[in-house]
Amino acid sequence: MARGFLILLSFFTRIPVGNKIEFDEESYVKGLSLYSLMGAVIGLLLAVINLIFNNVYIFLLKGLMLTISYIFITGGIHLDGTADTSDGIFSGRKGGRIFEIMSDPHIGSFGVLSLILVVFSQIILFSYADVYTVFMMPVTGRLSVIVASWGKKYAKDTKGMGTLFIESINNNVLIINLLTALLFVLIFPYRLTFLIAVIATLMIAYFMSCKIEDEIGGMTGDTCGFILETSQIIFMMIILFLKG
Repeated sequence: MARGFLILLSFFTRIPVGNKIEFDEESYVKGLSLYSLMGAVIGLLLAVINLIFNNVYIFLLKGLMLTISYIFITGGIHLDGTADTSDGIFSGRKGGRIFEIMSDPHIGSFGVLSLILVVFSQIILFSYADVYTVFMMPVTGRLSVIVASWGKKYAKDTKGMGTLFIESINNNVLIINLLTALLFVLIFPYRLTFLIAVIATLMIAYFMSCKIEDEIGGMTGDTCGFILETSQIIFMMIILFLKG
C-alpha cells in the first residue's frame, strides 16, 4: 500500500518521489485506499503557502499564490478533465457524440468558461479561506471523486486512463477514504462546520456523478477531474457560508 501511495503521488502530482517508482497495477489499486491521504499531502503544502502569505495586505494575493501553487503541485491534471467534460456534457449532444467532443484535443467555449470559472473561484475563495479550509480542500476534493466513482462503471467501451481507477473503487476503498477525511475533521477546530461542509459536498458530488451517468452511462477520467475541481470550490463556498 505504501508503494501504491507513492505511485499515486507520482501520477497525480508533481511532487518528486524518486525515479525508481514504476507503475504497478496491483500496488496502484491498493494505494487508492490512501487517495484522500494524498490530498492531505497537497493540503499540507498549501497550508504552508497560506501561512506565508496570510498577512499580506494586498487583497487576493494570497488566493493567487495558493491557486498557482495548487496548479503547480498537481500539474493541472484535473483542469484538463474539467474542460473536456464541460465541452461534452454542456454541448447538448447525446451518447457517442459527447465522447467525441470530450476527446477532441481542441478546447471549446464551455471548456474555456469552465477553466475561467474554476481559476477565478479558487483565487477568490482561497483569499478568504483559513488554513484549515485550505488543508481540507484537496482532501475533500479527492474524497468526492471516490464517492462519485463508487458503484459506477467506466463509461467508454475502450479502456482509458480512468478505467482502472473507477473500476477499483469498492466498499473498502470508500470506507477507508471516508475514515481518513473524518479523522482530519475531528482534529481541527470548527468540527461541526467542516463535517457539514464535507457531507454536503459529497452529496453534491454523488448527485453530479449520477447526472453524468445518465448522460454517458458512467464515469471517465475526465469526469473525475471535473467533479474533483467542482467539489473543491463547492466545499470552500459552503465553509464560507457556514462561517459567515
